[in-house]
Amino acid sequence: KQVVNEVREKTGRKPLDWSGFTENENGGTDGNDVEYICNVDNEIVELQEKAAELKQSSDFYDGIRELMEELGGVKILSSSACEQEEDGFTLTLKLLGSHLLDIRLKKSSSVGGGESLFVASAKLTTPTTFPMPESQPETMTEDTENLTETINQSLSNVSLSKIMSQKQTVSIVIPPLDDLVKWSRSLESSQGIRFVLVETMARIRTLDARVAELTHLRQNYAAQVYDIETNLESAQFGGAEQEVVCAINEGITVALRLTVDCPLVPGSVYISELFGVGGWEEEKLAALKKVVEERRCKGPVEVMEVMVKEIRRRRHEEGWAIPLTPSLPRGRKE
Repeated sequence: KQVVNEVREKTGRKPLDWSGFTENENGGTDGNDVEYICNVDNEIVELQEKAAELKQSSDFYDGIRELMEELGGVKILSSSACEQEEDGFTLTLKLLGSHLLDIRLKKSSSVGGGESLFVASAKLTTPTTFPMPESQPETMTEDTENLTETINQSLSNVSLSKIMSQKQTVSIVIPPLDDLVKWSRSLESSQGIRFVLVETMARIRTLDARVAELTHLRQNYAAQVYDIETNLESAQFGGAEQEVVCAINEGITVALRLTVDCPLVPGSVYISELFGVGGWEEEKLAALKKVVEERRCKGPVEVMEVMVKEIRRRRHEEGWAIPLTPSLPRGRKE
């Protein structure tokens, strides 16, 4: 009896009432005690059934949690106490399946008198540099070389010459997350943590898509990518803006400004300079630029495709005469 009650107390259950259970002189039990034992057995069976139900519920909710982690792009890997601070801890998260983020949370007194958590720091521990695709001279064809020559002829334009005097981009880097941490402190606890996670993933997605977009652009057009030296401070807010100079075989060189949201947000790329080689009329160039602006393109590839289609349409429908320039191929096709 004592052993049974000790086990029940350790598991958080009340001890059994043995007052109705008596032993006879031969060590057996009275007939009335058989019913009491059956009741105990029934209780054990009932507890086993409840345990099985709880196990099924636990498995179900674990499955839902894993699904939400996969859909949301955030998975908690570990939690550890801060060595130097007793009122905080560090969460290690996996973002988008490959990026690791250490986010340190600290306790603070809230307005209502209770305690809440705020983001003290956040840092990506996996590589934050996206290398730019390099041009491969050994694979350059006559098509690409002619398009590159078109770009070189555009150096007579002062604005384009200034753009092309900047440093060419060799990599794109996810900047430190200090600005996100600072802004998160103006929000409530849960909203601040959510803000840092959502914005960090947005930066990763944007810059990852940027590299893919520029790779596609270089595969189809002669394109040069530049860091904007006069706007390096923008690198603190999601990634530096860039400028891309491209050429099409109709004898037009285009300078495009890529904002920090390019190529995921409509209108995040726009034409900064448009120069026609061989005598293009300014009115026609302005008309092309207006069409591109109205389309609110997401990336440079879309801009170039829109411009080429518009030139073809106007040449066919409006009789546009394209200035006589050397026959330059449009670029390598996919």
